[in-house]
Amino acid sequence: MKKVIFVLVLIQLFYFTGCDKATNPIEVVNTEITAKEKVSDVLQRARTDFAADVNLSAIYGINVSLNGTVDLMKYDNAFVYVVQSNALKSNEFYVPVLSGFPVKSPINFTTMLSLVKDSTAENILDKVFGRLSTISIDPNANYNDSPATISTALVHGGNTFLTQNSDAKIDMFLLPSKSIDTTLTVNNSADWIVNFYSSSKSLVLWIRSDNGQVIPLSAN
Repeated sequence: MKKVIFVLVLIQLFYFTGCDKATNPIEVVNTEITAKEKVSDVLQRARTDFAADVNLSAIYGINVSLNGTVDLMKYDNAFVYVVQSNALKSNEFYVPVLSGFPVKSPINFTTMLSLVKDSTAENILDKVFGRLSTISIDPNANYNDSPATISTALVHGGNTFLTQNSDAKIDMFLLPSKSIDTTLTVNNSADWIVNFYSSSKSLVLWIRSDNGQVIPLSAN
């Protein structure tokens, strides 16, 4: 039921923001995007309709492909960008749309947590989300884009999980490293958490950007 609600939200966003923009029928448009590809577009938009001081706080990728992309023409996948304002001490949420500016998204932290089936991942993210109103990702932070991240996750158990679970899907979260583990000495890095999940099993991997370490957070 939660996935159905998510799909309906994406359908509404598409129709209200993208349907009125005609596309040349003979023009080939690449509708697949990576996570980092739309960051500047989101920040530019957020600085005009949310707060002038916003920075990227997190990225949530739902039902990401094996190539680490989502398709803006499909309604069952998305990258949701979380931005943070120090002045407001709050977050706002955006999604890119086809042939238009990124738009504010009704998908928020509560929605994100409701879509995470793995209890260990949910508990970790619940704590992380509570910190993101005051923490953002350093604009100079060095982290891999979603395709490279998925490639890493696949060779660290992801391929095996997908082989054993034919209905498996992939969600992923880019988060400030200090929001995941407050004891870390690294202040400006951002890490990925990749969640492989089926109807009954999951594999959750924490992929650190500072040293490339892949840490299993949960497997069942």
